[in-house]
Amino acid sequence: MKRTALCLTFFLVAATAQAVERPETLLARAWTAAPYANLEDLGAGVGVVFSPDLSVKDNCRFFEALGFACFESADWLQVLGDIHAYNLDHPGRRVRTLILETHGTNGNGLKLQAGKEPGDDRSYISVGALQEMLEPVGVRYFILSACNSGRLLRPEIYLQLNREPGDKLFLPATKGIIDATPDFDPKRSTSTVITPGSSHIETTLVGSMRELAPPTRDALSAAAKKRGLTLPKQFAVSEMLIEMLTRDPQLQLHTGVHVEELSKEQTTPEASERLFRAFMSHLDFVAAREPRLQTASATGAR
Repeated sequence: MKRTALCLTFFLVAATAQAVERPETLLARAWTAAPYANLEDLGAGVGVVFSPDLSVKDNCRFFEALGFACFESADWLQVLGDIHAYNLDHPGRRVRTLILETHGTNGNGLKLQAGKEPGDDRSYISVGALQEMLEPVGVRYFILSACNSGRLLRPEIYLQLNREPGDKLFLPATKGIIDATPDFDPKRSTSTVITPGSSHIETTLVGSMRELAPPTRDALSAAAKKRGLTLPKQFAVSEMLIEMLTRDPQLQLHTGVHVEELSKEQTTPEASERLFRAFMSHLDFVAAREPRLQTASATGAR
């Protein structure tokens, strides 16, 4: 089916580290289970935050069936409260790594919004505020996957966002702006901020459940039923999440590096399609290696 590309913010935040670390090392620390887990536990310990206008209907149910904690709202206060509540209510599956599928606002702030009209629900938060508010409940890695995400780490907006950046994407904050407090010192932070290797326009892709192999759909349906969920017909997934989940060799990550320049670089449609197919193939592979499906396959072959 035709892919729908959406610009978003996605990046792992490491405020204390000032060096470039090998991507596989960062991922091994931040998302340990990804290469080894069963389908229903691929996202164990990982939370995903979606801006509503970068998502699809009931998208969180897809990710929750895969074991992620999922949050979607145009209000950062709501999201922060939901993450706090989730970690308190799920001590054995706390969110340790948070993937932020939000807008980067050309690198002027992490934005959640319901739509593009000035009066739509919308809120912003600084990277420092995320760290300050979520470290106390156990979040150690922040994955901010956003357009021009490297610009979000600029010292002048790291703690407190500029209310008048002169950018047409910085629309009215109808649900407020959240900054770090003056007492927060990122150098003492215990969380890690990891960004893409280059600042660019991030993309999310929309796919259909029908594109998955039948055994994978069966495994996902079983996982969803186990958690009291009904799977959606479509799902949205970012290219960076795909690269991390599949351990794409082309993935590059940085820690503690900010970027000044605004970039218009974007993945080609051909590269986006390759990544999407890699994601689908990975889910099919993980489902096929599960003991339950292997037993069913062996029984059917007799």
